[in-house]
Order: sequence, then structure tokens, then C-alpha cells
Amino acid sequence: MARTAKISPVPGSTSAGDNATSRKRRAHKKSRLGCRNCKIRRVKCNEVRPMCGKCLEYGVLCNYDPSIPDLQPRTDASELGCLYSRMDKSLQGTTKPILDMVNVSLDKNTHGPELQSGATRFDRSDLARLDRFQTRTVLTIGTKKVARVFQKEVILLACTNPFLMHLAQAVTASHDRYLCGVATSRPSTAEAYHLNKALIAFQSILSRPIRPEEGDALLVASSLLGVVSFFNLEASSVEEVWPLQDADMAWLNLSDGKQTIWRLASPLKGDSLWRQVAHLFDRDRMPAHQIPEHVPSVFDHLCAEDASSASARLNPYYRTAQQLLPLLDLECNDSTWLQYLGFVNHMDPPYKSLLGRKDPWALLMLLYWYMKVCRGAWWISSRSILQGQAICLYLSRYHSDDLAILAALEKPRMVFDAARMEGWGGISSAVDSPRWS
Repeated sequence: MARTAKISPVPGSTSAGDNATSRKRRAHKKSRLGCRNCKIRRVKCNEVRPMCGKCLEYGVLCNYDPSIPDLQPRTDASELGCLYSRMDKSLQGTTKPILDMVNVSLDKNTHGPELQSGATRFDRSDLARLDRFQTRTVLTIGTKKVARVFQKEVILLACTNPFLMHLAQAVTASHDRYLCGVATSRPSTAEAYHLNKALIAFQSILSRPIRPEEGDALLVASSLLGVVSFFNLEASSVEEVWPLQDADMAWLNLSDGKQTIWRLASPLKGDSLWRQVAHLFDRDRMPAHQIPEHVPSVFDHLCAEDASSASARLNPYYRTAQQLLPLLDLECNDSTWLQYLGFVNHMDPPYKSLLGRKDPWALLMLLYWYMKVCRGAWWISSRSILQGQAICLYLSRYHSDDLAILAALEKPRMVFDAARMEGWGGISSAVDSPRWS
């Protein structure tokens, strides 16, 4: 039988079939690393993480992460949720023993209404939030020295006092919202949940005699409640903010509640955390001789009487104006923060009543305090800027016949506008700045 000769291919030559196969393979060679949105839209993903260029141009959330829906429009709320998801997934499996230890401690110390509604169970997202509290958020509470004490002590207190653990979670979620540039948006689900759980437990404890071991935790909790209450200002425009609209001004009475807890908790006992904090406050307080001489201001006529006179005692502005005037000549910084906090803590009832009635001079006093602190801590800058702008609008609209007040509005307007332009306040660009007439 004749053998069929095998023809060897000439080196470097290919057949038409081989060429077709080669072209077919090249046409189907696709990246497996692109996001799902680009695959759905049949466009080439540039594979940049966490947000590819095509999704950025198209206005959707990039969905490398399987938990993000396909073609989800980008909004402030959706980006905040995406950030939470990335933070939660960054935790490694080694955190499970820590999480178990926290849950055991919380279960052991759960009682009252918390016990009736089921023990608190923390998950990895809560543990991630707790880590952000410890490494970031707690350092924004109080002066620098006091914040370091809180960093050392608060987590230990929170693990044995579930209401404080919930408050630490709520404050950190508020801080997250600020850093995402949506400070005046609605609180996240986690933020609202933890704040509600904290308030229920907090109120239950205050309805009975306070145990000695609860004193430190209650006072830290009252400080964190002050932070959350002052920060929370939900508005989509300046027109929705008090005094342009009626709103809850409960934050004005927080100092009264803290003083009540102070009396109940015996905070200066020998082993108390607050004995150390009080010592730091005394050391950090600016001596009277270092306070600069007061320069005449628009408020001088509100407290011109002699302090011992009957007219001074009857003057509803007097005591609060005396707290404000020295601050007008001070820069708000770590060394003067206690003096600025004293203004809020020493608002007396007659002055608060004037604020409730939207008295123009009472509003102007608050406005100038806002102007001085609007570049301060994250939890104070949002309200200071937005409510400060609302007060400016209110006074210019309804007290345009008072030339002294109109002249006094010029500087705060410029300060608030500049602070927003510099990025203070964490206020979304969707919340328009007012147009001054």
C-alpha cells in the first residue's frame, strides 16, 4: 500500500483556517477584571478601583462589589452605603475572636429593657465602627489631652455598659456621614438604630438609683449625647433651618441634663475618670490675665449695668452676654475651647426664652458664637455654618429696619460663606448657599 506523503508546513506560514481560528480567539479575548456595569453596557472598563472611569462618566456606582446593584445611580446616600460596605468587608477573619469577646461582655452586662428586647449582638460592621471610634472619632471629643484619656478609657467602659457602646456606634456613624459630605442628610439606619437603643437604656438607668460603677459611663454618655444632638441637623436647604422654620431646639438644654447627671453620679470620687478629666480641664483653662482686653462691640449695651444692680438682675441678656464678650477677642482653638463651651453651658433661662421667641439680639449673640466656632470640631461646624446662615437670612428679612443689626450681619455672612468654600461643615453641595440681597 502506498504511503501518503506528509507535507510539512513551511516555517512561518499559516493556513486560512489557522488565520480564522486566530482571529476568532482574539475577538473573544475579554478581561475578567472589569466591573459588571461595563459588561452590561458592553463598554471597555478601565478597571480603576474603587470607581472605574466609565461608571464615573455614566453617573452610576461602580459594582466590583457584588452587593452593589447593577447600574445603581450615584447619590449621596448610595455612596455613603457603598463606603460602609467597603469598610465592613475590609475586616479580616482574625477579628472573630475579638467580636466574640465583645458580645460576651455585652451579654453579661445587659439588663433592664435591653434584656427584655433581646441581648445586643454586634457584627463585623459594628466592630469596624468601634475601631473607627477608637482610632479617629474619640479624638475629636474635648481638648486634645482629654481626648487621649477618653481613647484609653471609653472602650473599656463601653464593653461593660451597653448604652455607652450604642452611643459610641451612633457618634461614629454621624462622623462617617460628616466625612462623606452629607452632614445634613437623614441619619443612616445604623446611626438611628444605635441612638434609639442607647436612649432607651439611658432613660431606664436614670429612672432608678444610679449604681456607683455607672457614674463614669453615664457622664461619658452625656457628652456623646451632646455631640450627636448638636450635630444632627437634617435639612436640604437653608430655608428649612431654624429660625426660618420652627424646629426642635432641644440641644440648648443639654447642659442642664449634664449638670443633673453630674450631681447624681458623684464624678469626683477618688477612682473616677472624671477626677482626672477635671484636673486636665483646670490645667488647660486659660488664665484670666492671658485673656486680651475687650474691644468695644455691638453687644456692649446689653450688659452695661453694674453686675450688682437690680437692672442687671432683671436684664435677660446680661449673664449670657458676659460669657460672650470675652470670646469675641479670642481665637477658637484647643487652648480656648473650654471658654467657648462655657457660653453654651452658661446660657441662663431668660436668654433661652428670648431665643425661643426669636428675639433679634438673642439671635445675633448666638450668631456671633457660631461665627467663632464654625471652623472647630466636625460635630459643631455643620450646625454653626448652616444655622448661622439661616439666622443671617432671618434677621435681614424681618429686622431690616434695624441698621445696627444689619451692619452686624456683614462679617458673619462672609465667615460662613468662606468656611463652606473651604470644606468646613461637611455640607453637601446640593444644599445651596443663600443668596444675600
